[in-house]
Amino acid sequence: MSGIGVISNPRSRRNRKNPRLARELTYVLGERGEMHEPEDLEALQAAAEHFRERAIDVLCVNGGDGTLHRAVTALVRAYGEQPLPRIALLRGGTMNTIANGVGVRGKPGEILDYVVTHYHAGAPMPHVSRWTMRVDGGEYGFLFGTGLQAHFLEEYYRGGEPSPAKAAWVLLRAVGSALVQGDLVKRLFRDQPMQVHVDGTLWPRESWMSVAAGTVDDIGLGFRPYYKAPHNPEHVHAVGFACSALTVVLELPRIYRAQPTRSPDILDDVCQRLVLSSPEPIGYMIDGDFHQGDRELVVSIGPRVDFVVPDA
Repeated sequence: MSGIGVISNPRSRRNRKNPRLARELTYVLGERGEMHEPEDLEALQAAAEHFRERAIDVLCVNGGDGTLHRAVTALVRAYGEQPLPRIALLRGGTMNTIANGVGVRGKPGEILDYVVTHYHAGAPMPHVSRWTMRVDGGEYGFLFGTGLQAHFLEEYYRGGEPSPAKAAWVLLRAVGSALVQGDLVKRLFRDQPMQVHVDGTLWPRESWMSVAAGTVDDIGLGFRPYYKAPHNPEHVHAVGFACSALTVVLELPRIYRAQPTRSPDILDDVCQRLVLSSPEPIGYMIDGDFHQGDRELVVSIGPRVDFVVPDA
C-alpha cells in the first residue's frame, strides 16, 4: 500500500489559534490519504511506524520547525536504513524557517491540495534534497546551534506570542545592546569553554560564543550563514563564533547576503562530523527546539530528505 500521510501538530501555536485549519486539511485530504494529530511523542512515533507499514510515498507535516524536527526524528527511528518518504512542508508554523530555506511557499491548504492533486494524477512534483544532521546520538534536524542561537531562542520565547515581528524586534534589541554593552548582549553573547573538532581537525580557539551548523542555509529573517550547505551534498556547513558581540553585528550584512565573513575569529568549514567537548554541559538548539546535552556533543550527517517544492 502507498499514498499520502499527514502529521498535524495540535499543540503548535498556529494550530491552537486556528482550530479550523485541521478541519480544512481533513477536507482537502478526503479519503485520498490519512491524517494523524499526535498529542505526544509516543503517539508521534506510533504514527511514524504506521506510515512505514503503509509504505506511504509523501508525508505532509503541518506545524513549525520544531514539529518537523520531531517528525523527522520519529521517521528515521521508524524507517531505520530504509529511504524516507518525500516530505511536504505545509507551513503551519510561526516562522517556517526550513520551509523558507528550501523554497516552499503558500498556505497549508493550498500546499496539501497541490500534493494530493499531483500525486493522484501521477504528475511529477519538483523536490529539493537536503541531508539531516544527527545530533547527540539520536535527534535529527537541519539547523543546529549552541550558545548565541540557543540564548536567542530563550529571549524570543520569553513573554508574548512568537512571530517574525518579535524575532526581528529581539534582533534589533540585540544590535542596540551590543553597541552600548547592555544587559541583553551579556545574556545572548556569553562564551563557553569548548574544543571543536571538524572532521578530526581541531579549530584553534578554546572558548566560543556559538558553534552552529546547518544543511539548510536560511536561519530566519533572510539571514543565510550556511550558504555552502546547498552546494555540498552530504555535508553540513559548520560556523564557529569566537568573537565579540560587536563583530557579529558588523558581520550581519554579509551573513544576510550569504557572503563569507571577514573576521579571523569566525571560523567555518563544510564537514560530515562535528565534535564539541566542554567541561560544562552543552545546551543546544535544533530546528528551534532547545535540548540539554552532556559535556561532549557529536553532530554528524544523517539520512537524506526530499522536500516537495510546489511549482505553482
